[in-house]
Amino acid sequence: MTRSSTCEAPAGSLTRRQLLWGCGGAGLALLTACSSAGAPPAPTPVPTQAPAPTAAPAPAAGISPTAAPTAASAANLKFAFAGGLGSAGLYVALDRGYLNEENLTFEEVRFDTSAGMIPSLSTGQVDFGIGGVAAGLFNSIAQGISVRLVLDSWTALPGNQAGGLIVRQDLVDSGRIHDLPDLKGLRIAVTSKGQATEYALNIALASVGLTAADVDVTELSYPNMTAALASRNIDAAISIEPFAAQAVRQGVAARFKPWPEIVPNDNPAMVIFSQALAEGRNDQARRFAKAYVHGVRDYEAARTSGRDRAEVIASMVRHLDLKDPAIYDQMPWPSIDPNGRLNLEALTHSQTWFVEHGYVQKPIDLSQVVDYQFADYAVAQLGRQPAS
Repeated sequence: MTRSSTCEAPAGSLTRRQLLWGCGGAGLALLTACSSAGAPPAPTPVPTQAPAPTAAPAPAAGISPTAAPTAASAANLKFAFAGGLGSAGLYVALDRGYLNEENLTFEEVRFDTSAGMIPSLSTGQVDFGIGGVAAGLFNSIAQGISVRLVLDSWTALPGNQAGGLIVRQDLVDSGRIHDLPDLKGLRIAVTSKGQATEYALNIALASVGLTAADVDVTELSYPNMTAALASRNIDAAISIEPFAAQAVRQGVAARFKPWPEIVPNDNPAMVIFSQALAEGRNDQARRFAKAYVHGVRDYEAARTSGRDRAEVIASMVRHLDLKDPAIYDQMPWPSIDPNGRLNLEALTHSQTWFVEHGYVQKPIDLSQVVDYQFADYAVAQLGRQPAS
């Protein structure tokens, strides 16, 4: 796996190399700021040096695996990388040899935000990326940009504590804030209008009869939210990991309502394929899905039961921008569907909200964009697992 050039965001745009859910929206929001930037030059492929493959588990009883190619063709895929925890399962798959088992390698093409990925995915300059729910994603597809939403990289499973609403520690300590109605009149940060953070805030407020008009909504990047909480320039924020964990660790914020409690089973981020990969190189896309889901399952096992947790943390430290192992041990990890399956109902609900609030003018038929064949192939090969 190699790292390549960066698509730089225009001056004044929100830059988050760390997420993700880094990258707008749910830490992955697909901003339009980078969409006009020039496509990055094609990097020079260098084969991935992966560890020896780990044996895959046998398929579950009653599931007939689809026969894998007998002589899988080698391929080097281009990965649109904007940083963040949403890529954890991919790098576990890399380090554990699951991609190597499928005769696949990949190279990173760096983007400052996931917004710039979409045009590059549409033209096939990159093969896949990890991006988030936002009005810009739906609008881009409605305007004819051809991509496929294929695999999960963050589902807000009930009980998971990752991301969500954090509030200033002193407001909790003083008793000023006990529950959601106490947010009335306070200043609350989201990454930007039309992104998943604004969506989550409005759902939280609506649950207690409030609207955005009852609070003072301001726009800040995730790192700047932490600074503004420390300086008391904001009272609360919708944040994601690792930024929420860093704010809590610094003593400037307290966890208030986790994302899965605000929007249970929300699907803030996902793997996106180019049409060229999904259709033109379908065999490669399916083999990638199998390796990715295998890596996600190891990530989930470390998250939920602690199995091989140190090894999984080592993979994240090795490949992601957050290099402090202690934070990985302290923060709640975002949950991912172990079968790689996207939640069409959740995606439809979020698009409907963006339509109702004027961010999306022409809703798309998500059933034509969400492509389950890749998750289904992975499950046929690996067996089905229950979500934890």
